[in-house]
Amino acid sequence: MDKKTAGFAAASAFLAFGAVPGVHAQSANAPAADDTLEEVVVTGTRRLGRTVDSSPAPIDVFNTEDFVAQGSNDMNDMLRTLVPSYNVTRFPISDAATVVRPATLRGLPPDSTLVLVNGKRRHRSSVIAELGGISAGSQGPDISVIPALALDRVEVLRDGAAAQYGSDAIAGVMNFQLKDDAEGLAFEVRSGQYTQEDDGDLVQVAANLGLPLTDRGFINTTIEYSQQDATSRSVQRPDAQALIDAGNDAVPVPAQIWGSPEYSDNWKGFVNAGIQISDTMEVYGFGNYATKDVLGGFFYRNPVDRGGVFTSGGDPLIFDTTADGSATCPDTLVNANGTPTQALLDDPDCFAFNERFPGGFTPNFGSVNEDWSMVFGTRGEYDLGTENPLYYDFSYSYGFNQTDFLISNTINPSLGPESPTSFELGAYVQRERNFNADFSYPIEIDAFASPLNVGFGFEQRTETFEIKQGEEESWEAGRFADQGGSIGANGFPGFSPAQVGEFSRANWAGYIDLEADVTDRLLLGAAARYEDFDTFGSTDNYKLQARYDFLENADGFVNDLAVRGTWSTGFRAPTPGQVNVTKVSTITLPGTNELIQSGQIPPGNPIAQFLGAQELEPEEAENVSLGLTATLFDEFTLTVDWYRIEVTDRIALGGQIDIDAALAQQLQDAGVPGATDFSTVRFYTNDFDTTTEGVDVVATYALDWGNAGRTNLTAAWNYNRTDVDSFGEDPDNPGEPRVIDRSRIVDLENLNPRNRGIFTANHSWRDFSFLVRASYYDEYVSGGNGGGLGVLGVAPSCNTDGSGNVVTAPENFIDECYGDAWIFDVEASYTYEQRYTFVLGAQNAFDEEAPVDLDTPAGQSAGSLYNTAVPYDLNGRFVYARLFVQL
Repeated sequence: MDKKTAGFAAASAFLAFGAVPGVHAQSANAPAADDTLEEVVVTGTRRLGRTVDSSPAPIDVFNTEDFVAQGSNDMNDMLRTLVPSYNVTRFPISDAATVVRPATLRGLPPDSTLVLVNGKRRHRSSVIAELGGISAGSQGPDISVIPALALDRVEVLRDGAAAQYGSDAIAGVMNFQLKDDAEGLAFEVRSGQYTQEDDGDLVQVAANLGLPLTDRGFINTTIEYSQQDATSRSVQRPDAQALIDAGNDAVPVPAQIWGSPEYSDNWKGFVNAGIQISDTMEVYGFGNYATKDVLGGFFYRNPVDRGGVFTSGGDPLIFDTTADGSATCPDTLVNANGTPTQALLDDPDCFAFNERFPGGFTPNFGSVNEDWSMVFGTRGEYDLGTENPLYYDFSYSYGFNQTDFLISNTINPSLGPESPTSFELGAYVQRERNFNADFSYPIEIDAFASPLNVGFGFEQRTETFEIKQGEEESWEAGRFADQGGSIGANGFPGFSPAQVGEFSRANWAGYIDLEADVTDRLLLGAAARYEDFDTFGSTDNYKLQARYDFLENADGFVNDLAVRGTWSTGFRAPTPGQVNVTKVSTITLPGTNELIQSGQIPPGNPIAQFLGAQELEPEEAENVSLGLTATLFDEFTLTVDWYRIEVTDRIALGGQIDIDAALAQQLQDAGVPGATDFSTVRFYTNDFDTTTEGVDVVATYALDWGNAGRTNLTAAWNYNRTDVDSFGEDPDNPGEPRVIDRSRIVDLENLNPRNRGIFTANHSWRDFSFLVRASYYDEYVSGGNGGGLGVLGVAPSCNTDGSGNVVTAPENFIDECYGDAWIFDVEASYTYEQRYTFVLGAQNAFDEEAPVDLDTPAGQSAGSLYNTAVPYDLNGRFVYARLFVQL
């Protein structure tokens, strides 16, 4: 039986047990489905005692075991195996997107999903993922800094909630609830490795400690340390191999690495504390500190054709190092295979970087990322002398994230032989301050079946993005720039004085949120929010939600049956980073091995505005959902939710725009280092509108086998489709995009699989537990560069048969299309004396390979063994062992 057949057989087995595709995942040690549905949630409501099964909007709840019962230690990968509409990929050789991986929920970028910790807004990462696939240009929070062992549960609201929470809550809300145990010690050790190449070794140690804070409080602390080696899924590039065949024995093998970066000194820590001051008042606080070093690679610099480094105008670039320019340095000083001649090595007046890098070079790009936050507050109830008290919550939060960028094994060509080979490039810094005053007051209304809960409050937020200057050698124009040497650290020039600065934005908001059971069967809710920004004005947002229970706790085959629906408007404000960032990247043209310099400039830059840019405004969204929930014969639960999200004036990094030498010189004069080498430029834009439509289906089923144990079955399915509805047209070419190119449109509509399913079976028997998880990934398409600009509604033109095999000639290359896949995870555990748990597991147990990329033009030219846009881990099978101790 092949893997695909096995996958469908596994899905059929789930259906046979009554579990249809769905998305309310449970853990390896989760309670029965009916117990889970009674869990009280705090996300998406300000009403006390709201449970999952009574919510008017779809909410998933996952507990600690859901996250620790996995091989990965990255929260992004953990969520991908639990929430089908959550997609994240590796992004090798993608600048800052390699440091903080951008993820999508319901097909929308990470900064369209609001992240909360203990119900409080989480600050953004400082990283702007300029090369992050369909999330290119996004700036969302870095949830990888959250250790799984710190979590009590995670609540995922799959619904628009900007009227309740403000900016970013378009796709949904994720609320990470921290443990609040006042006693107990848990300790975990985990080790693993990818078996395909015996690389990517992971070592992780974590501990959680709960202590009493007097007899009326708690302090709960979690610390995690991990280190994971890099992986390589590469073969030798054809151009590098040609140099070797021509006698150049200095070429690295492989010349370019495709895979996961190295993560070292990866520390994560969270503290959560609270103390009851009186019977009606609590003081609380929580915060985190995290740091990690990330080291990856860039594209290979060929010693015979890399412009601005080894060549100029197609000829070898040989510098005259004399003070008066009197040296004669002929092209013949460099051999045809890129190696220097002895004459060049002996000549003190002539220099070429072929002397230092005779086999070419591949820059190593990395960062040191630091993240910390603190939240303090007080909450309680105030007696108004009425039947119900006024509940209040005052809080202040501060969040900080800094990413220092580093590059090595490269040079600033304009400095010639004086150039160092490693550079500190500067840093991005994100700071956020929030003050919140939240109130909730239940009003007794005789005509209603429950009190009318009136939530209201105020928020003031200040967000600052800072660019710190890099060391001078990383951006300066040296004396050899006039001889053709490119300016700045090759691959990623440092931030120059013209780029640095602090950019802030302040806003305040007020909201009201109403919710009540109008009858025993009908729940209604409404929310409105007014938010004012000091940069672009104000916005109003609204939400309506309802739920009607046809049956509740009934006897018979159907125990519960309800319909639910929501309508809301939303918005996402452009971040100060998106508005002000300026940077330089090296990219490769699809279908070739040609590297070009691409510049990114603020939309307010005069050159950007000359090219069609406008000052950024907020995105606006309209979100509609309609769903059904049911419980059958007590043990089987089912939810089905349809949704439609229309986003207008979407903010994203636009496509590449070709620039001529005159525009490049203007950019250079404006302080952008190396701009005279630019081939393209791009900027953020509000240029296009999209509609995302989909269905989430959720099912759980619990089977009690008596002495043979208990089996929990869960199934998750998401169908999600995004269509680009319109874009700004080029005034000189009606019907063609002004900013976003065809490749961008194809990616937005096709890069994420339209269908994803997650099927999980967990069987517990005595002290043993066994887990099997099957994940289905539908076909996907990566947009190419052929065929020019796109036309709306035109399907992708594929150059492969779905598995990476070319069926058209490379010169007709337009898009890359890849087939579907089943990924199986397995885990077995044994618990001794209810304290010591030994675990063995494998992710991608059958070693399902990512689509082979070697037959595509990109793979042929760059040496990528697998397609790097694959929605699952391209590294193959990962085996791991884990020891968990609970004291």
